[in-house]
Amino acid sequence: MNRMHFFFGKKMLAAGALALTLTAGAAQTSQFKALLPGNGEAKAFYVPTDAECRYVIKSQADIDKFFSQNVFVRDSLLEFKFENSTPIKFPKDAELKLMRGVKFDFTGKSTGNIDFNGTKMMINRRYGTKKKIDWNANWPETVRTSWTVEGDHKNQVISNLNVYGSVQGSVNSQGVVSSDYNGGLQVSMLHTKNVTFKNMNFHQVHYYNRHVFDVMGCNNITWDGCRFYGYAGSGFNQAGWNAIYTKNKDPHGVYSEAIELGVATKADAGGDPNVNESIFGKNMYDGAGTQNATIKNCYFGPEKNGLTGGAMINGLDKRATFPYGSSVGNHSIDDTSKKSHYKNISVTGTTFENTAVATNTTPTYYKHMAPVHYRYSPLDTAAQVNSLTASNNTYINVLDRGDSGIPDTLSGQNRPVYKLDLGLHKAWFRNAPVYLATVSNNFAKLNSHGSKYTKAVLASSVKKTTAKKTTKKKVAKKATKKAAVKKTAKKKVAKEATKKAAAKKSTKKKVAKKATKKAAAKKSTKKKVAKKATKKAAVKKTTKKKAAKKATKKKAAKKATAKKSTKKAAAKKASSKKVSSKKKTAKKTTKKSSKKKSTKKKTAKKSSKKSTKKTSKKK
Repeated sequence: MNRMHFFFGKKMLAAGALALTLTAGAAQTSQFKALLPGNGEAKAFYVPTDAECRYVIKSQADIDKFFSQNVFVRDSLLEFKFENSTPIKFPKDAELKLMRGVKFDFTGKSTGNIDFNGTKMMINRRYGTKKKIDWNANWPETVRTSWTVEGDHKNQVISNLNVYGSVQGSVNSQGVVSSDYNGGLQVSMLHTKNVTFKNMNFHQVHYYNRHVFDVMGCNNITWDGCRFYGYAGSGFNQAGWNAIYTKNKDPHGVYSEAIELGVATKADAGGDPNVNESIFGKNMYDGAGTQNATIKNCYFGPEKNGLTGGAMINGLDKRATFPYGSSVGNHSIDDTSKKSHYKNISVTGTTFENTAVATNTTPTYYKHMAPVHYRYSPLDTAAQVNSLTASNNTYINVLDRGDSGIPDTLSGQNRPVYKLDLGLHKAWFRNAPVYLATVSNNFAKLNSHGSKYTKAVLASSVKKTTAKKTTKKKVAKKATKKAAVKKTAKKKVAKEATKKAAAKKSTKKKVAKKATKKAAAKKSTKKKVAKKATKKAAVKKTTKKKAAKKATKKKAAKKATAKKSTKKAAAKKASSKKVSSKKKTAKKTTKKSSKKKSTKKKTAKKSSKKSTKKTSKKK
C-alpha cells in the first residue's frame, strides 16, 4: 500500500495530534500533519507506508507502544512478528480491525505467554473493485488473515482471543461452490512444538475446503476451551454437500477439518504460500506425523445469527447463520514410508454439532465424514494406533449411517460396534489404509479407541508369522465350513417353517378376501338400490317442479292477456272521447261561422238599405 491520507474533522485531529513511533523495535517516526485553519476546515492526516505497518513485538513495551498510536494508524496494520521471550498482555478488550491482508508470525523466538485479554480481532472483506469505507480510505479488495507458528515455543500459552471473520460461500445443485476466499483465517504449523491455544473463539473464519489450523508433523500441541463457529458459508444445505461429493467429486470439501492433524508432506501443505523454506526451513517435508496432540473442552458447530467481522468494523448490524460446523482429524500418510506416524492424539470433553457431511457417500469415504476421524496405515504399530483416542465427547445431530463404522460410534446413538472398522480409500488403495473407530465412553464394553477387535488384528499383522497366520486361516476355514453347514440346515428348517406359515397366511388371506368380496357385493347392491330410489325421487321432484313452472307460466300469460284487454278498452274509451269532443268543437265552430255569416248578411243588408236611402235622397 502506498502513502494514503485520511480526512477528518477538528475533534479527531485534536485527539490524534501526536508524533507517533510506528514500528516497535525500530526507530521510524511518522510525520503527523495537523493543519487547522481558523475556520476549522479538515486537513490531511499522514498514513504510514507498508514498511512502517510491520511490527516486531519483543516485549510488553512494544504492545503498549502500538496501542498508544492513533486508531487510524493502528488500522493500517500489515504484520505482527512475535519474538517475545517474556509474557505479554494486550489491553483489556482491545480491538484489532484488519482492513487488508494481515499476517501474524509466531516465531521460534516467541516463548513467553501471549494473553490477548479478550481482544476482538475483526477481519473485514472487500470484493470487486476497490471501495471506500470509514475515513474515506481506499483499501485493497483482498482481506485475508494468515498465521504461521514455527519452532519450539517452550510450553507457551496463547490465550483469550476472539476472532470475527467475514467468510461467504454457497453451493449450487451441481456441487459447484462460490467463494472468493476473503474475510477468513488460516493458521499454518509445520514442525511446531510445545504450544497451547487456550480460550479462543473463531467465528465465521473457516474457508470452504481449507483448515483453520493446518497442523503438519507437530509435537505437543494443545487446544483447550477453543470454539469454532461455522464452516464454509451461509448458503450450504444437505443437498449441496451431497452434490459436492457426487457431482463435483470433491469429498475433501465436505469433511475439511477445522483442526487437521496432518503429516509433514508437500501434499498436506497443499500449496499453502505461507509454508515456505524462509519460515519453516529447508527440510520441511520429512513425512513426520503429528504426535502428542490434545483437543479438550472445545466446540465445533454452526454459527447462529452472528455478527460478521466486516459488519463490526463498519458499524453495521449485518449477521450471518452458517448451518454447519466442521470436524477434527486427518486423512494422510507419508507416501514414502507408507506410515502415518501419528501417536498420542486425544479428543476429549468436546462437543460436535451438525458437522458437514455427505450422506450419499460410498463405504470408502464415509468414515471421513465422522466428526473425529484418523487415517493410519497397517504398517503403524498397534501401540501407536491404540494411542489415538476420542472419549467423553458430545455429538449433536451428526452422521448416523446405521451400520458398524465410525459414524455410529461418534453419533451418540448408542449402537454397539461389533465389526472391524476397516476401509479403503480409492486414491490410496495400494497403501491399504485403515480407519480407526474412535468412540464415546458411552460404550462400556469397548476399549478407549474403538472396536475391541482392532488391537488383536493389528498385533497379529505385526508380530505373528506367516505360518501361524496360515494355520489360523485353515482352522478358521474349517470352522466356517461347519458353521456354514449348520447354518444351511437351520436355514432349510426355517425355510420349511416359513413356507408352512406362508401357506396358512395365504389360506387366511383367501378366506378374508372372499369375505371382503361378499361384504363389498352387499354394499354395492345396497348402494345400487339406494341410487335407484334417489334417482326416482329426483325424477318426481323434477316433474313437480316442471308442472309448477308451467302453471306459473299460464297464470302469468293470463294476467298479461287481461292487462292487454284492459289497455285496449281504455284506449277505445279515450279515442271515442276524443272523436266526440272534436265533433262538438266542429259544431261550435260551424255555429259561430253561420252566426258570423248571418251577421255579415244583416250588416250588408243594412248598408245596402242605407246606400239606397242616400241615393234616393240625392235624386
